[in-house]
Amino acid sequence: MPSDLKSSQEIDQLVIVIVASAQAASLMDKLSQNNFQFTKVDSSGGFLHEATLCLLVGLHHDKRTALVDLIQQHCHRRKIYIPAHMDVTQIQGQPLMIEAEVGGATMFSLDVELFEQL
Repeated sequence: MPSDLKSSQEIDQLVIVIVASAQAASLMDKLSQNNFQFTKVDSSGGFLHEATLCLLVGLHHDKRTALVDLIQQHCHRRKIYIPAHMDVTQIQGQPLMIEAEVGGATMFSLDVELFEQL
């Protein structure tokens, strides 16, 4: 049996990882180095409309822990301060800043009943 066919039959989970674009390059490098196959899809959204990538990772459930470890190593949350959107006439001097968390990753794991690569 060809190795490509064997590996595609072993895929029983689809993990959807939404990650900040700034952190995506290092994560994708490590995923490739660790033989994870993925498809990237550009996306954006959220509170700050930050650029994000959506990675679709097909894997065998035994590799899920290794995937989570890689994500935790390369996708850290950090705090930033952004100006609050207020009418300028209400504010004297410095603009009001609010704290927001950016970065990190959101992960969804779905069971795969059938995977065929055509």
